[in-house]
Amino acid sequence: MYLLAKFNVKLTRRLTLKLGAIATVAFTLGLPLAKFDVPIINAAEAGGSESKQMAFYHNQGICIGCRACIEACKTYYKWEIGAEWRKLPTKSTPDGNLYLSIACNHCANPACLKVCPVGAYTKRADGIVIQDPNKCVGCAYCTYACPYGAPQFVREESGAVHKCNFCSQSQDKGEKPLCVKTCPTTALRFGELKELQKEVGATTPSINGLPPTNITEPSFVIIPARHSDTMKNFISRSNKK
Repeated sequence: MYLLAKFNVKLTRRLTLKLGAIATVAFTLGLPLAKFDVPIINAAEAGGSESKQMAFYHNQGICIGCRACIEACKTYYKWEIGAEWRKLPTKSTPDGNLYLSIACNHCANPACLKVCPVGAYTKRADGIVIQDPNKCVGCAYCTYACPYGAPQFVREESGAVHKCNFCSQSQDKGEKPLCVKTCPTTALRFGELKELQKEVGATTPSINGLPPTNITEPSFVIIPARHSDTMKNFISRSNKK
């Protein structure tokens, strides 16, 4: 509990600094902070009486760190230089490496959507958070607001934010997201959040190095590896090659 409390204090201070930076950018660009009151479209409101939330699932125990998920996404969507729509944090342990394949978590309470002043973000009836770079004005508010660093902004390239849209166009055709389709061990899967949470060993992404889940309610389910000590000692580090 002490560690969690300590982490929360650190996160709060960091967010305070980020909010100050956002205000500075808003003043410079002439974008009113009042526009931050963008309503979140809940899945239940957009798609009927039942709430639906699609989510990613990662089984730490069978992930081999091959980066196939990352390379498939990078190749198809032609990431801008320096952008990382999906990351693979890793930690070496005496029992082997621990990996965590993570992208946008398509949160139930997306901070990115709340702060976008031009409505470049929308939340679909199935819970997928869509970002339209054609509407983006490059203010980068969302990059400050997202505690997971999902929105990617490379000013020297297009000057617009891009991120994982959960291969929504593929899902609309009944197909799997590219990252899921290319995973050779099925460590990365997807489905409805409430169903994935029923998996044996399923847990929320509560990891040292990641923010408390109650901030944005990420739609992400993890099956911890046995030697991860239920991931309490997992430290996020980019596994770049």
